[in-house]
Amino acid sequence: MDIHVTTRHCTLTEEENDAAIAAAKQFEKFVEGIIRVDVICDENATKHVEYTVKVPGQKLVAKESGQHFSKIIHDAALKMQRQLSRLHEQKVPARSSERG
Repeated sequence: MDIHVTTRHCTLTEEENDAAIAAAKQFEKFVEGIIRVDVICDENATKHVEYTVKVPGQKLVAKESGQHFSKIIHDAALKMQRQLSRLHEQKVPARSSERG
């Protein structure tokens, strides 16, 4: 899995950069076969974080805005984890109860 962190109009602290990468690494717990994770951090009037996760046949995006990169990195990662969890549930059919 490739992880790429891009900053636009801002600079992340080492802790914020490490947090973004650590959060992206956690995505593998939710779904297998992740090809690439892009983390884009941008600052205009407010700070924005966007996670883009590419899996075979799909691209998922989670965005968050706020005042502090550390918080919005975490919040955007949670949004992506929920999407990945739903994707996993769709790919793995629910076990039907056996009758007999």
